[in-house]
Amino acid sequence: WRQAVLDRIREGLLLPARAALGPKAGMPEFAQIEGIAWPLVTQRPLNLLDPRFASWDALFEDAAADVRAQLMQRGALRDRTWGERNTASICHPLVKALPFMRRALCMPAEPLDGDSLAPRAMERDFGASERMVVSPGREADGITHMPGGQSGHPLSPFWGAGHEAWVHGRPTPFLPGPARYVLTATPAK
Repeated sequence: WRQAVLDRIREGLLLPARAALGPKAGMPEFAQIEGIAWPLVTQRPLNLLDPRFASWDALFEDAAADVRAQLMQRGALRDRTWGERNTASICHPLVKALPFMRRALCMPAEPLDGDSLAPRAMERDFGASERMVVSPGREADGITHMPGGQSGHPLSPFWGAGHEAWVHGRPTPFLPGPARYVLTATPAK
């Protein structure tokens, strides 16, 4: 609904430019539309309301009706979940060059809890590259998350390790456990 309201505000603000320049004219993206929208929905100035709507409440109701109709196309409203809209789609950059390797190069498509405006920021292909919560002197109590795991190599046994904890927000210890592997670099002869 929030996004539908923002879309209607954006379109209303661009109407004069579209009328003057024509429907095919390039329009700005309004990357910071949220900062423009908050004062508008709070103060509700009629001179900046999209003329398609009789009031700001009518704009809000139209956005809600539109979202409801879209959701109902997928089935009963009581069965809709946030995870349907916000499902992880995290892939290794090589998948663009090797799309037939998608299954091996992508993390599982799982429903996510957060969004871009939440402390646990995570969307389909966006999220914290690493989360750490640690207090100086209390490192043993700290946690960390890393989407995709610590290895960027799809053939590594650590490819994807920790990804499930990142998706579900389960704590992973900040401090390493006992060493289980040793990597030795030997110069080539």
